Amino acid sequence: MSLRRAADGSLWRCVRSSCLSLLQPYQHSKESLYYQRCFFSSSRNKLGTFKYRHTRTTPDDAVNPLTTPTNIDAGALHVVSVPIGNLKDFSIRALDVLRQVDYIITTDRPATKTLLDLVQIESQGRLIHYSRSNRTATKERLVELLRGGRSMALVCTSGTPCIGDVGSELIREMQAESVRVAAIPGPCALTCALAVAGVTFSPYEVNGSSSQTQEEISSTPSLRSLRDGSFFFGNMLPESNGARLRILRNTVGQANFPCVFYEIPRRLLLVLRDIAVVLPRRRVIIAHELTKLNESLHADTAAKLLAFYSREEAYMMLKKGQLVLIIDAPEADEAREQLQKEAYKRQRLRRDISELVGTNKVDSKEELSKDSIKSKPKNRRKMLLKGRRERMIARIEKEQEKIRMSMMINRTDGSKL
Repeated sequence: MSLRRAADGSLWRCVRSSCLSLLQPYQHSKESLYYQRCFFSSSRNKLGTFKYRHTRTTPDDAVNPLTTPTNIDAGALHVVSVPIGNLKDFSIRALDVLRQVDYIITTDRPATKTLLDLVQIESQGRLIHYSRSNRTATKERLVELLRGGRSMALVCTSGTPCIGDVGSELIREMQAESVRVAAIPGPCALTCALAVAGVTFSPYEVNGSSSQTQEEISSTPSLRSLRDGSFFFGNMLPESNGARLRILRNTVGQANFPCVFYEIPRRLLLVLRDIAVVLPRRRVIIAHELTKLNESLHADTAAKLLAFYSREEAYMMLKKGQLVLIIDAPEADEAREQLQKEAYKRQRLRRDISELVGTNKVDSKEELSKDSIKSKPKNRRKMLLKGRRERMIARIEKEQEKIRMSMMINRTDGSKL
């Protein structure tokens, strides 16, 4: 047995030495090392199997895409996102585009110049101011430059342009002139705030974790069509107190998804007071100075947040910066109460219609003159009943329209009321 093992070992050493001599000219290549590993991977008592397979290797002259300059299209408008606070959020592509374009369109020239100086990008003679006051003259100049082969970039003071600013008007005008518009994505205060807010999305979703029954959900087809991730962005609430209350009551109060607004510090206490009056049970999230050193995030009911920010030391934090106000979707109990209120309104309308049909005995096509009213008291009574009927019908139609607008019911479903 020992002699047999010795013979097998000597045979293995001979085969191995002969193979190594054949692969010696290519011993420094990656493929030869791979073949040796495949051939001699088995034990000494069993010869390995030679597998001819190309390995996935990276060529020595491969180009790193992160270091390759970005190609700028001539005659195109690039919508470039800039950081909302932290300069490290600048993307490599955004920096390349801002360095290579011929002109940079901005709504705030001093703020953009300061930003470009911080990242060491030349801004002298490249900034073009755009606003609602000079948009007509600026548009003609921009179209002329773009048709001449110049490249441009559109930026805002922070975040992504065209989200709640005048940049969207410029984009529509450029598209009407057949100018190519390219997006350079990046930071946005809206999406950053939603990501860290932990809001509730669409409690009416059939496949979600709602406590509603299938019958309750099927009775509201407009709500059933919503999906997880839905939210409403309203830019900024109105300055007028009455208009702000109407939006909170009619739009936000009837919404079953989060509502996001941009806000400024000096109006925060007024807005929280209105939310506490109209929506006392809703969860409110306030994101302040996202990605900056003084970043803060507070979530609670509007009344508690109002008490918190009413303190002087807390309000001092809001002297500067930007705010993102998020009003969360209603909880299951609040949503169920809302559906019950709407069902009660429908029942009341049906009762009014049935009473009206039962008490009214006046023919709608009958026309009564003033002389007949004065001469006949019976005709006068009929005329009064007809006027009452018309006023009640107008009131019912007005209530129906309110329900359609609040619950987003189409005309087909509304005709069943």
